[in-house]
Parts: sequence; C-alpha cells; structure tokens
Amino acid sequence: MEMFEKVDALRERANVSYEEAKNALDRTGGDVLEAMILLEREGKTRSFGTESSVSSGTDNAAGNKNDGKTFGDKLKSLFHKSTVNYVVIDRKDERILKIPVLAMVLAFCIALPAAVIAIVVSLFLDCRYSFEGQDEMKAANDVCAKASDIAGQVKEKVVTEYNAL
Repeated sequence: MEMFEKVDALRERANVSYEEAKNALDRTGGDVLEAMILLEREGKTRSFGTESSVSSGTDNAAGNKNDGKTFGDKLKSLFHKSTVNYVVIDRKDERILKIPVLAMVLAFCIALPAAVIAIVVSLFLDCRYSFEGQDEMKAANDVCAKASDIAGQVKEKVVTEYNAL
C-alpha cells in the first residue's frame, strides 16, 4: 500500500485530517494500526456525533466547521431567519404579496397540494417569486428566476401550439 492510500485509509477510519493522518503515519514508520492507536491515545480520533466533534469547533465528518452551537441554538437561529426574510410575489412590476418565509413554510405544511398548485398556476400567470430580507439569498433568487423563465417558455409553447390548431 502506498503512502497516499495509507493516509486516506487512516483519515477515513480515524475521521482526522490528511495532515493528522500523515503525521501519525510518519511517527509510526508507516504502520496504519500503530498510527490509529497513536491518534486514539492523543484523543484526535473523532466519531460522528461525539462530544469532541460537536463542542470543540472542529471539522465534522462532512468537512464543515462546527461553531459549537447546540441543536436548540441552531433551531432558534433558523426560526429567527424565517421571520426576518420574506417571500415576495410580483406580477408585471406590481407587488402582490410579501410574507415571512415562516408563513410560506406553514402554508406548505398545512396545505401542500393546494400550495404547489397555486405556485405552478401563478408562475403561468407571469408571477415572479423572490426572497428579500436580512440574508443574502442570491442562489434562491436565481432558482426562482429560472423557474419563472421556464414557466414562461412552456406557456409560450402551449399558446403557440394551441393557436396552430
């Protein structure tokens, strides 16, 4: 097994960075088992959901930086964001509706089929959806714009086909 394969295997099993895995292998002469034992002794191995990976602000299994927040803190933050950001519906440069994201989520939870139908129909009636508020939501707005454009193209094609009959 070449060094990269050893580092990769150790990194995967011990849930450590490439640097930590390589360092441990260097210190144990390339012995993967000894390197794993060394990392465990030093408390550097992290398993999914352990105290050290959640509370210390270390990289988690997905490679994302944990900020030490509890689930409750994250839920509160999500709730706050859903009340300070808004779903906006415009039609022909006229604002039809501006509601908090939370209200839209609740509408979906209460009446999913009706909400989906209303959104699809409104897209064909030239309504455009977007998001406004405290957070930068460029990606979400890009998706909304793309959905509006696609609905417009489908509408044009249906009208053209209908008129050709």
